Amino acid sequence: MASSKTKRGKPTGAPVAIRSLSITPTDTRPLDRIAQDASDAIGWTVSGSAIVRALLHHAAQQGGVLSKEQLFPLIEQEIQNDTV
Repeated sequence: MASSKTKRGKPTGAPVAIRSLSITPTDTRPLDRIAQDASDAIGWTVSGSAIVRALLHHAAQQGGVLSKEQLFPLIEQEIQNDTV
């Protein structure tokens, strides 16, 4: 009797664009904490990529106010700390 293989369907999500990020070891601690907290809350393993995408979606939903008043100063601080 031949074994049947599970046929994989096409992914249903949007196409993915691969980007690389550089983060310091200090930055990985809050990312790991957020991933663990999110995993505990929703019951699924949460990746760093999912967190970054969620943060980007959140920033987009807030409009320009978040960017100009809250996000841009943090970006400037990162650049001044030579974390480009």
